[in-house]
Amino acid sequence: MGARVGFAALVLPIFAGCSGAPSDLGLEAWLRVSGASYREGSMPADTTGPEVASVDLSTSRVEQGQVGKPLRGALGKQATGVAFALAEDTGYWLLPAGLPDVQVPDYPTFDVALSFASNVPEGPRQLVVRAIDASDRFGAPRALPLTVKARGIPDGPLVVSLAWDRDADLDLHVVDPNGVEIMKTNPNSYEAPPPGQPIDPTAWQQGAFLDVDSNANCVRDGRRLENVVWSASPPTGHYLVRVDTFSLCGEGFANWEASVRVNGVRTKVATGQSGPTDEAMPHDRGAGVVAVEFDIP
Repeated sequence: MGARVGFAALVLPIFAGCSGAPSDLGLEAWLRVSGASYREGSMPADTTGPEVASVDLSTSRVEQGQVGKPLRGALGKQATGVAFALAEDTGYWLLPAGLPDVQVPDYPTFDVALSFASNVPEGPRQLVVRAIDASDRFGAPRALPLTVKARGIPDGPLVVSLAWDRDADLDLHVVDPNGVEIMKTNPNSYEAPPPGQPIDPTAWQQGAFLDVDSNANCVRDGRRLENVVWSASPPTGHYLVRVDTFSLCGEGFANWEASVRVNGVRTKVATGQSGPTDEAMPHDRGAGVVAVEFDIP
């Protein structure tokens, strides 16, 4: 399956209301819950604890890499905590119950912000919420349907994307069947005709272009995402996609995901990790590690 793209390092409080100790900070999890502590593995099978009285998620749509999606609700009268998990994730999150609302004074509440890693698989998924009592008994799960959408991917008959999880400066390189390498120093596939030949001023619009150089020179822009986009039919033949680690910007490593979409359908995906060895390599044409190769018939 390859390396999973997780979250930047966080300092999370330890939830003392449940037995056991957190195994890690959930850096490789698809889901993060503000103020909560992380437990690796599945939630307990026991369902004798209190219920989840109500949940308000506002909308069921989420985007890969989305931060701060609000989730609030009320718990059964005996609840002292609440647990959250994304189906098929590596673990779950624990949070002490909040004070009751003045309008329903007998029911503890929760009010959190959810964040999602950039490599949560697209498509339908379930968010599970469970109440916990003072004896660490978990109640029946409340399952909320979600639909995960691609993050910030532009439209086009062919789109090659690179996303990563740390404040590093990674660069996307795509070599088309004509041998043209699209990258930050050559951000489109247009090549001028030989001397003496007429120049079509709109020809560059028919090729590929790099939409942005994210985190360029370690100036953080919050994207951590680059796309090479064909707005018209791409040339047929073999394509090569590379990931160039221009700078880790002080991070120890960065997890990345490279993907290919043909007419809006993701056909190829690869994951990997950049480290100091990658940072030390040259950073011009031909640079980077090969992530994906594919053909357009």
